[in-house]
Amino acid sequence: MLFTPLLFLLVTDTIPLRPAAHPLAFDGHADSAEYGAAAAIIERPTGNVPVWLRRDGDFVYLAAYIRDSTFYWGDDFVISLDIRGDGTPAPGHDDFQWYFRRVADSSVIYRGDAGKWRAPQDDPDWRLGAAREGGGWEVRVTGDRAGWSIEMRLDPAFFTDGGARAPRLAFRVFDNEPMGWFPWPRPAGIRQPTDVERRPELWAVVAR
Repeated sequence: MLFTPLLFLLVTDTIPLRPAAHPLAFDGHADSAEYGAAAAIIERPTGNVPVWLRRDGDFVYLAAYIRDSTFYWGDDFVISLDIRGDGTPAPGHDDFQWYFRRVADSSVIYRGDAGKWRAPQDDPDWRLGAAREGGGWEVRVTGDRAGWSIEMRLDPAFFTDGGARAPRLAFRVFDNEPMGWFPWPRPAGIRQPTDVERRPELWAVVAR
């Protein structure tokens, strides 16, 4: 019985990666009419956030719609990916994090290094700026008064480099009003919502 809390904490969710039912338009707009049923749901008091994960042609698409009528430039949607699926206690070189903000120019991209997240060139002031792509990925963000949506298109290698071991994913939304951080998955026992994105061992396994 002494080990029960730890074992419960490390129970891992899964997220399905399925083929798209029809060709996807990479335009930053995401909804259930285009993507179908959500692969994951981020629970929020102000409205749940659907997240979609699909294969289409030569790419993997990751998308979300965030209902939010109180615009704030720093509202964000964070994607954390462990491409080798080793589920380490802290970020390593095979772990990536895209910290996309509602004003996309202010987004930050991180990679794991010796247990920490590091920005490009290890520059704490680095921002995405006008770029909307990087090594093997592209992003589009759109929004209106009702909310905002995001589409990310990735090279499938992000999901196959681990070989037989499946990659892992986690998401987190920040909403400035009301102030709150909302992760998925949300395992029992975490002290802060942002703890999930710092611990690959807690991320969901991608069911390919």
